[in-house]
Amino acid sequence: MQQIEPTTIPDLSQLSYNGNDAPPRENDAIQHVLRQDNSVSVRKALVHQQDEVHIHVYVLEPGGRIKSHYHTKNWDIFFVIEGEFEASHSRNGPSIRCGRHAMHLVPPGTIHEIVNASTTEPLKFLLIQSPSKKGYDFIRSDLPTLAMPVEVNLFSSRTA
Repeated sequence: MQQIEPTTIPDLSQLSYNGNDAPPRENDAIQHVLRQDNSVSVRKALVHQQDEVHIHVYVLEPGGRIKSHYHTKNWDIFFVIEGEFEASHSRNGPSIRCGRHAMHLVPPGTIHEIVNASTTEPLKFLLIQSPSKKGYDFIRSDLPTLAMPVEVNLFSSRTA
């Protein structure tokens, strides 16, 4: 049996605010939405990438957000490492809160916006997107929700 070496997760304190720690990707349109009030509030680093999937570690500073957008072919799968985020899927509808060890699935065509729910603590999460290279797009939007998101909690009880 072949032994697989574990992937080293980057030191989150050393992530670049402009994403330069991650290799550049074709059509990486997310960089233009990582700013809030002319100050950078989001950091990311590429952990793994293949044709069908890529995984980033994100850190959103308190109040940081990834503005409303959707993907035509890509799933977004969020896994919270630390903190809590609020996911909005329409301008006037209810939002979904996801805390530590929660997973939030967003199908293609679903408009979504992610906000760090804390005013004092950073939010750290993995973002898994599939497919990765084939047909990746990032479309800013103020349109109503096109599909319903799916939320899965991996753990039934929270630990402090």
